[in-house]
Amino acid sequence: MGRGKLRALLGALATLVVSTAPVSAAAAATTDSTGHHCVVQVRPIESAAPTAEPVCFNTPEEAAAYLSSIGVGGPATRGVAVSTIVGTVYKDYNEGGDSLTLWGSSGCAGATFGFPSLASGWDNSISSVRASNGCWVTLYTTTSYGGSRLNCTPYCASIGTWNDNVKSLVFRPEGTFG
Repeated sequence: MGRGKLRALLGALATLVVSTAPVSAAAAATTDSTGHHCVVQVRPIESAAPTAEPVCFNTPEEAAAYLSSIGVGGPATRGVAVSTIVGTVYKDYNEGGDSLTLWGSSGCAGATFGFPSLASGWDNSISSVRASNGCWVTLYTTTSYGGSRLNCTPYCASIGTWNDNVKSLVFRPEGTFG
């Protein structure tokens, strides 16, 4: 099977998986990135694929139900999952306020995931962050991983003067710094 056919088949399969998600989670979702609790797929840094748009929910429970329905394992995934959470950023200190949970094809063992430009409503609004599943996170003050950086290993309850100044971020394997 050629690469083009394989990509088309994988795309159709992904559409089928998402379209068969439970109605309760799908009905509560919105593509408005200013929602309270959003989820978004983050891609490996070397990927040429476009950045996905966040899907948002009114409660963290609705966001978690949606992730589970599309095969994304939780923050401490054990065993096999289609994808897994690599971390969550929050608009308030100590994991408070609105949240954006980022998920990828695996944890950070052997992979580095990046978000070169945060979705509208999330750039310049992060106040705390937690990495998961073997990841540490590096925050940057400019897009495309530029400017000053701050490493959270794996949690920053507050980011001090970086508060509301993060424009891009990278999830790296534990023990590595940006």
